[in-house]
Amino acid sequence: MLCYAIAERPQDLTTISAILSDLGIEVVEPAQAFDRTSQRARGWLPEVDFVCVLFQAENGWETPAAVYLEIGEAVGAGTPVLLIAEPPRRLDPALSTLPVVRVPASSRAALAGHISLFLQSVGRKPARAAPPRALDRTELDSVRDELQNLRVEVENPRYPAQRRLEQLALRLLRATGAEAEEITGTPGIGDFAAWVPGTERFIPGPLLVELKILQRGHIDRAVLDQLQLYALTRDAQWSMLIYYRWEREQEVHLPRGGAWPMVMVFDIEDLAGRLQGQSLAQLLNNERNAIVHGVERR
Repeated sequence: MLCYAIAERPQDLTTISAILSDLGIEVVEPAQAFDRTSQRARGWLPEVDFVCVLFQAENGWETPAAVYLEIGEAVGAGTPVLLIAEPPRRLDPALSTLPVVRVPASSRAALAGHISLFLQSVGRKPARAAPPRALDRTELDSVRDELQNLRVEVENPRYPAQRRLEQLALRLLRATGAEAEEITGTPGIGDFAAWVPGTERFIPGPLLVELKILQRGHIDRAVLDQLQLYALTRDAQWSMLIYYRWEREQEVHLPRGGAWPMVMVFDIEDLAGRLQGQSLAQLLNNERNAIVHGVERR
């Protein structure tokens, strides 16, 4: 299988090329395309199975016209095109009809899953699938123990407890094989962005993760409203609240009279325990199904 890979700057294709190679896909880059004079689909576009275009998160330059021209050539030739837009990059509205994956190029496992899903959707299948990262049980056990000890180690349930919780949550997500990055410089939209292999079909973009330490038995309605708004107005589609009960025996309930159909809610200690028997993708899928089918949440 052949892929024509394009980027605004050729040097940015290194990671994408490595991911495609791992999937058993041969990469043709613009510099190589001119060597394939006998393999033309149309115009100067090489004969390939699909085209992959990378748009970086931040570009301090104008996108070269050649990028749009090559995309147009591929669409005109009937060649499937996949756009990869690194968050928070926004694309030209003229590209809105094309499939877009919003994942950092550095998130190899998540990006490989999205590429495989795209190929299946257009009737193509990679020679081999990228193997999922195995659950790191040693790290998961360590995080569970440290979560239990957090109440004893830190007297004040604010900072530095909040910062400590963020570190433990990041480790927990990464131990499951997820890619997770802290969100900095943009207050009010969560603590992490996560890409979870196996969730590509229902979470095509990043999963927003917000962390809260609860000293009482209820979740602030404003927090859920903000997460719901984020999922509605951005590329996340789903968001997730992970909370930590400062009083371990305290029951936690969602606010009455509200509906947050795009917000998943988990107790971090309960989540760490359930991950011993299920993958994170399975847990998220089950939670999504429960929300979609109206199963009452506490």
